Amino acid sequence: MVASKRLFLYPIEHSNGFIERTKGVFTELGYQLSPLKALFRPANVASRKHNSVVLNWYEDQPYRRGLHGIKRWIFIVGFIASLLSMRLFSANIIWLRHNFKPHNAATKTLLFNIIAGLMRLVAHRVVTLEMTPEIKSSVVKHPLYKPDAELAAFFNDTVNRPRTIDFLYFGSIKPYKRLDGLLKIWPAGVHLRIMGYCSDKAHTHELHQIINQRQLNVVWENAFIEQDALERAVADTRFVIIPHEDGAMISSGTFYMALSLGANVLCFDSAFARTKMAEFSFVQILDQTDLAGQLPALAYTSAGMVVEQAVGRYGDRAIKESWRVVLEG
Repeated sequence: MVASKRLFLYPIEHSNGFIERTKGVFTELGYQLSPLKALFRPANVASRKHNSVVLNWYEDQPYRRGLHGIKRWIFIVGFIASLLSMRLFSANIIWLRHNFKPHNAATKTLLFNIIAGLMRLVAHRVVTLEMTPEIKSSVVKHPLYKPDAELAAFFNDTVNRPRTIDFLYFGSIKPYKRLDGLLKIWPAGVHLRIMGYCSDKAHTHELHQIINQRQLNVVWENAFIEQDALERAVADTRFVIIPHEDGAMISSGTFYMALSLGANVLCFDSAFARTKMAEFSFVQILDQTDLAGQLPALAYTSAGMVVEQAVGRYGDRAIKESWRVVLEG
């Protein structure tokens, strides 16, 4: 292990488990981790060749909730200044781009295009979690929900438990995730469980209206779901549904949690869905014109086979090697 290798990470803490999983990978690769704000110390100018930076969701900062008016513009000026000075302190800046547009904006804006352009100039390498023709990038593999050993222990505890939920949608609910599109075509007599909070009141009303007007057999837990409860639900599920619209996402944490816990995955047609269907036997694309006919005839891959395929392609060793190439290649 080379003690002088330092990696400055943004964010250093996050509710998204992706950050904790990748921190473990960086540590295994011999990096000493620090928060990004520690990069801008004068002493780091002299050691810039030993300083790596990994930026996650950094382009979203000017779109933070609560930033308005002059306060927002002061923040943006400081944000751009820190971005432009970053190369003084690091010779290896990696922008891990998770999304095509900001989380808290409905569409790309001129400001976002300017920020994305600056980040492409500042970063020594742009990285994505999936190959996408829209972005010129290197690719690192998305980690599974837990390390291999923890997944094995979890699976052994749940493998003999019957999967009592046929169809589950989970995760935060936003318009681009197209739950409304799914509900508009969902067969009225088929039970669907939804676990996830919608902070958009208008979208919440729209979803309830569809459910009530179509008299759907839907149970929606519109709340922040505790992680243990979500784990149990996914481990009890046969098919997880991801109806995101095409071009809405580069990758999907929902997808990797589902396969980590042994669930099959159903998607609306998209570039992401077609790529994953080519990779895995347990991924299928929904026929939006005949869902009532398709659902009873779906092929089902056993949970054990799902987890085996997942670990084979996205296990600890594969994730570590993909990051080694990006950081040291």
